[in-house]
Amino acid sequence: MRIVVIGANGNVGSRIVTAAAAQGNEVVAFVRRLETVTPAPGLTVVQGDASDAAAVAAAAADADTVVVSITGSMRDATFMQRTLPAVIEGVRRAGGVRIVLISVFGAGDTAEKASGLARLVYRTALKRFLADKAAADRLLMQSGLDYTIVYPVNLKDSPSAPEIGVRPLDDVRIVPGLPSLSYTDAGTAIAEIAAGGVSAGRRILLTTAKGWRPF
Repeated sequence: MRIVVIGANGNVGSRIVTAAAAQGNEVVAFVRRLETVTPAPGLTVVQGDASDAAAVAAAAADADTVVVSITGSMRDATFMQRTLPAVIEGVRRAGGVRIVLISVFGAGDTAEKASGLARLVYRTALKRFLADKAAADRLLMQSGLDYTIVYPVNLKDSPSAPEIGVRPLDDVRIVPGLPSLSYTDAGTAIAEIAAGGVSAGRRILLTTAKGWRPF
């Protein structure tokens, strides 16, 4: 499996690269600055900007999956809406490539499954940031591409857990409290999703093992 990771030098993207390579995939790290990625066996580093559709298309030409792990400043209410269209166009030009977008739990209708405390945070401190994420999610869902959108709960630099929850969003009734995952656990799960046969149009929640409740 050939997996392109756009944003491969970020907190999540770097973990996706490490996990995907460890799982035996051929990995392409797509970054603006080559020096931000450490060379490793099975890893190809490609310089490019996510806002450059031609560069994305060239990197994705022989790929099976393109993972989009980019995010803007919390103060930037349009970063994903400005950037994702070029990624979508690049993947479309490459043809036959699945796109996995890393969004965030709390964006769009996912907030309806959050606890009361979480919704308060989403509607205040994170309102503009989440609105941008939600708009980008809609752009991808309307693109006609084979896509999967992943919604991690709060991520941080912490030890890995023995088990996490990876659930189709439609199976989740509520995410209680404010659960957090480690970047490493999220990266490992996303790498598995990228390499797996998750069907088109699926939206996936990443949370703690007990951080969700079914219907």
